[in-house]
Amino acid sequence: MDPFEKLAEIDVPPVPAARTFTAGVRRKLHPRLLALHVLEFAFGATAWALVHMTAALAAAVRFTLTGTWPDRTKRG
Repeated sequence: MDPFEKLAEIDVPPVPAARTFTAGVRRKLHPRLLALHVLEFAFGATAWALVHMTAALAAAVRFTLTGTWPDRTKRG
């Protein structure tokens, strides 16, 4: 039997009402999106900020110990 013929015999459920569909999206998708954004911020932006803060503090410590700032031409 042809797979398309099998598909033609399957009953398709009706489209849910707009209110029901929207409520389902809000209940299932929105919390997941919020969790994803929080994780991205925690591991992405926070790590980036810590790296740059550490570089600035290391430059301040170097200035305190040697009296000179790191050379700008050697920056990444």
